[in-house]
Amino acid sequence: MCGIISVLSFRDNISKDLISALERLEYRGYDSAGIAYFDENSNLQRIRTVGKVKLLKEVVQKFDIKSNIGIGHTRWATHGKVTEFNAHPHVADGVAIVHNGIIENYQELRNSLISEGYEFESETDTEVVAKLIASNIKSGKDFIEAFKSAISKLSGTFAIVAIYEKEPNLLLGAKKGSPMAVGLSSDKQSCYIASDAVALSTLADELAYLEEGDIVVVRKFDHLSFEIFENGKDKIEREIVPNKVSLNDVAKNGYESFMLKEISEEAMVARRTFERFKYDINLSKYDSVSIVACGTSYYAGLLSKYWIEEIAKVHVDVEIASEFRYRNPVFSKNSLYIFISQSGETIDTLCAMRLVKEAGIKTLALVNVETSSIAREADIVVKTEAGVEIGVASTKAFVAQTLSLLMMCKKDIDIEAIERSINSVLNSQYDFAKMANKLKNSKSLFYIGRGTNYPISLEGALKIKELSYISAEGYPAGEIKHGPIAIIDENVYTIALAPFDNHFEKTISNTQEILARNGKIFLITTENSRELLHGLDKHEKVDSLFLPEIYSLYQPFALTTVIHLLAYNTAKAKGYDVDKPRNLAKSVTVE
Repeated sequence: MCGIISVLSFRDNISKDLISALERLEYRGYDSAGIAYFDENSNLQRIRTVGKVKLLKEVVQKFDIKSNIGIGHTRWATHGKVTEFNAHPHVADGVAIVHNGIIENYQELRNSLISEGYEFESETDTEVVAKLIASNIKSGKDFIEAFKSAISKLSGTFAIVAIYEKEPNLLLGAKKGSPMAVGLSSDKQSCYIASDAVALSTLADELAYLEEGDIVVVRKFDHLSFEIFENGKDKIEREIVPNKVSLNDVAKNGYESFMLKEISEEAMVARRTFERFKYDINLSKYDSVSIVACGTSYYAGLLSKYWIEEIAKVHVDVEIASEFRYRNPVFSKNSLYIFISQSGETIDTLCAMRLVKEAGIKTLALVNVETSSIAREADIVVKTEAGVEIGVASTKAFVAQTLSLLMMCKKDIDIEAIERSINSVLNSQYDFAKMANKLKNSKSLFYIGRGTNYPISLEGALKIKELSYISAEGYPAGEIKHGPIAIIDENVYTIALAPFDNHFEKTISNTQEILARNGKIFLITTENSRELLHGLDKHEKVDSLFLPEIYSLYQPFALTTVIHLLAYNTAKAKGYDVDKPRNLAKSVTVE
């Protein structure tokens, strides 16, 4: 969600590093941004703006900043409105901090600090941390001990970085629940603490990822060094790994948006996922499989339920992670729990996995980041091969997840057929822009499908909501008549996913029910169904898109690309930012 970047350097132009990293962190979703640094006289300075990082950049460029230590942040509001006062960094008596996550006991700490005489300028939970560190320093502790003591009093999830103007050669960080990495520049002239590898893609070649409870201390004397303390106490070595995020990963490479670039990579991602899938997972040996995830990853799990039950003959439950641990789930010892997360840091999914591990049940992480918290804690890790995904609305990661899940239960995949089906959409002349112009003024939309097309309809509705802010619902086609059909009229469009398969005729019957109520249909089907439509595609209220004939097992991949392009074009038609939809965050690290 929020993004953190911080630097301690022998160079005095660290503001450039802060701003460039914040620009790369925009993909995480945010509403304000800011930096804090010590000037040439070791005085703490702070600049904050509401809105995009480019606004912060414009302000920063007005100053001739010479500093070798600083912190930066992109905020996604949790406590308090979107205002400059609530933007990070937060300061107190020469201490400045940035924070990702939520401090659950902040009100209790705030009341205690008020009783000490502290006044608060923001509505955030974060400001209490800065003042708590300052209070500890006032009581006689040095900066490091004051920081450790403050961290020990916090409940919740967080990644926190702090600087203190009387210790300008120290940079401190702490992790609990939110991701954090530390790295040195290749010339050893700068050391960074950041919320993810993307922020450091051009700054650090190697990284150490902090574990739960770790505190990192970066020092600058005759050289730069960092030490990591497990639970803030004993010094510990964490593995140094290459930063695999390249400049190419975080560049648009000629595309008008990251989302369009990432949709265009869906066929390539499918091929790469197929070629790199080396995992030997026998789902049939388990009594049941449970899949736990959120958002798009949850829909990937719903899709795989059809495949796993049909192919592996194993019962599958699919659970929403944010609900899972609040209903006292009953566990079966011979079960496999699969946890899906693109970032590997989704806090609801992580907490659900920890509950399952406490029960002694086997866990498998399906993630795009091998160094993530979920990957590090799972018994088995399957890495999806989506590559870096910058667009907030997940697209190519969904393809990698669904294909990985299919390959867990079926080894003989015809990857050429999947590639052809996706490319038939990517290379087509289908006029998505024309259809988007019809959809853009809709107040509400339905996506319907049967079988594996139902989870794809859910994904389609989610993407339209995320990007176009149109109220949309995905429904099993047969459920329309059980209530939702009441709102069908001449102003409501239904996107019907009806490729030729075993459910085709029933889905077409459902579209007829909608047309009988004057609803409008965007029919997505396949060429081998054309004669079976009996002229339905010529109906005045029907727009049709015919895909090439596709084996039913692989139809979801072509349909995925269709619904992604439709959502993209609808948002574009409405003039919205497809890469940074309002109110959303890429990696949800708060409950």
